[in-house]
Amino acid sequence: MLGQGGGAALEEHLVATVQHSLGLYLFDNACFLAERLVAQFPSEANLFLLATCYTRSNQSFRAYHLLKGLPGEQSRYLFALCAMQLGKLTEAETALLPDNDASQVPNGAAGFYLLGRIYQLSNRHSAAIAYYSTALQLDPMLWSAFEELCALGADTEAQQYLALAASAGGGAGPGPAVPAAAAPAGGGPQWAGFGGSDGGGWQGSPSSSSFLPVATPSLGQQQQQSQQQQQQQQQQGSSPGQEASPMSTAATKTGLGAMFSWMDAGRHRGTAGGTGARGMHGLDVGGTPSPGTYITPSPGGRPSAPPPPAPKPGGAGAAARPAWPANSPAPLPVGTGGFSLGLTSGPAAPQRKFMDEGKLRKVSGKLFAEPASVLKQLRWQGGGDGAGPASSSAGASSDSGGGGGSLAGMVALPGVPRGQRSQEGQQQALPLLHALGVGFHLLSMYRCQEAIDAFARLPPHHYQTGWVLCCVGRAFFEMVDYPEAAKAFSWARQVDPYRLKGLEVYSTVLWHCKREVELAQLAQAASSLDRQSPYAWCVLGNCFSLQKEHETALRYFQRALQLDPTLPYAYTLAGHEYFANEDFEKGITCYRNAIRIDPRHYNAWFGMGHIYYRQEKYGMAEYHFRRALSINARSSVLRCYLGMALHKLKRNAEALDMLGQAIAADPRNPLAKFERAMVLIAEDRWQDALAELRVLRDMAPREASVLFHMGKIYKRLDMLDEAMACFASALDLQPPSADTNLIKSAVEKLRTPDENEEEEI
Repeated sequence: MLGQGGGAALEEHLVATVQHSLGLYLFDNACFLAERLVAQFPSEANLFLLATCYTRSNQSFRAYHLLKGLPGEQSRYLFALCAMQLGKLTEAETALLPDNDASQVPNGAAGFYLLGRIYQLSNRHSAAIAYYSTALQLDPMLWSAFEELCALGADTEAQQYLALAASAGGGAGPGPAVPAAAAPAGGGPQWAGFGGSDGGGWQGSPSSSSFLPVATPSLGQQQQQSQQQQQQQQQQGSSPGQEASPMSTAATKTGLGAMFSWMDAGRHRGTAGGTGARGMHGLDVGGTPSPGTYITPSPGGRPSAPPPPAPKPGGAGAAARPAWPANSPAPLPVGTGGFSLGLTSGPAAPQRKFMDEGKLRKVSGKLFAEPASVLKQLRWQGGGDGAGPASSSAGASSDSGGGGGSLAGMVALPGVPRGQRSQEGQQQALPLLHALGVGFHLLSMYRCQEAIDAFARLPPHHYQTGWVLCCVGRAFFEMVDYPEAAKAFSWARQVDPYRLKGLEVYSTVLWHCKREVELAQLAQAASSLDRQSPYAWCVLGNCFSLQKEHETALRYFQRALQLDPTLPYAYTLAGHEYFANEDFEKGITCYRNAIRIDPRHYNAWFGMGHIYYRQEKYGMAEYHFRRALSINARSSVLRCYLGMALHKLKRNAEALDMLGQAIAADPRNPLAKFERAMVLIAEDRWQDALAELRVLRDMAPREASVLFHMGKIYKRLDMLDEAMACFASALDLQPPSADTNLIKSAVEKLRTPDENEEEEI
């Protein structure tokens, strides 16, 4: 008869079998045995082991209630992870940072990364950036922290990490070098304490010249800076929170539609440089995501010069981009030379993790709560000497009965590689992360051509992975080069056919290209792979949106938001659908939710500006277009729409300057040329407007709107024969009936003055 307690051998055996089941991915069996273990031996270590089983069985809510109130370091870490997944951010922060004491943050870099995620989700971005920087300084291999820094637009911190990674490898390795200004003073970093029971970590004296921590303002200073920024925004432009009653949405749609026929595909979701969302409303041209040393203007500022042109692919320092493989429905075989295009036996694209797989590190010493002070007093214990408050529950290697410690030291399974972190390995790995990081950083700063060139410098076996090819495809998408983006994503699907993240952008590319069959196939494939993935539902929504079934598309985007309420892309797509249905209030709500989650999601800023433009609230539209332009300063479409808003505000000189910058940023942008011609007509500069329209006619010879306006200008110049020829050519193109009637009316009035005539195409 079994009673509670007794039997150390039994406890050790149950712990070992639970860990063995976890290692074999038999989570149900592990949960059952762990429940028996806790019933017989109810210790915190065993409770932590049971909570681990629940977490890996996708039952975070059970682990949350089981760990609540447990004081152990690993118990607090897992509790914080579960609480964050359940949306209980305050409890997660309290568990990781008890008594506001950073010395009690568990698991070192992983704990600070988790704190950064919590602060980011609670919209405290300055502190989140500081925690991510701290995590990277403690563990330079924590790539997820670097990704989040780039997503938050922390250009300085990201460049400091890249300089650190470059100097760690002695400046060798693939990828472009980081500018010297970004490198920290004092040379490269120093690592020690690798191997043994330490598991590898950052060990260097913060006071030494070889390492400088990232300077981070205190929370009080952050709040003061935020208040100063808000005051500047209020002085420079109207507040985005001001509301007004909806106005007529037909004011900007007169004559032949006031847009070109090729804009119909993107009228309800155009591309302001394309963001990872369906892009901005309007022409499917223009595009760009994030600047390294390029300084974006303030929301109320007015750039006086066009953005610097992106370097040409064949320019100095540019790497030759590999040619796209031929489209094939089946994965291509692995070649012996060049780029192998098929599935390889290498590891899949890295997935974001919250738990550090390295062995646990010990922290000692009293630390301040501010992230900037963490590194000043942080010291790592090199071995298992038992020093520090975490020694009882954070041993570097777990015993068979140490359920309260990390489970990273479980028994190795046959065929599973067992590695060991070392200084030599880290010095060889960091140049690779530097090469990948340079490309990702440039992409996140919307310097897309430079990002493509940086990725092209990668070795072939890294370039032809799903993650890199999706980044390349996104860069082409932001540049509004949809054919090249489609080729990149198609190649990514060949080498990694089961990757779902990134397909939402691919589906948007197919949406713009109007490839209905390919988009339907992609939607079917994505939904069959994982119906619990928000990216699959975004693909389905795009598929139905292309069929003009906006209500069905909205339901799919809302399902994506149910699965991941923190996905700003899904909010933006839903906002586009509401815009298509002219439900502007709900569209604004979706865009605001996207901005709440990600303030750098400039497509949402543009979406709000476009709605205000349609409602003839041109002052509000200007404000939101400027906010979007301050994030993506290289977008031609953003500058074009800002120029349109300035024109409506009767600020024609500024409008002409902004439209000129839009044309300089992207000479292929026809909307910018058309709108510039409209401003010139309003200024009675007939010859200049005619010159713009002639260039535009050569770019789009089948656009009735261009010929119609050319005919009106010829009539103003008393060149009636040329005007009649333009009107006749416009009618030959068979425009819609409403536009046909407008052109016929202009023909009938050809011999009469039209000083007050204001029809537009």
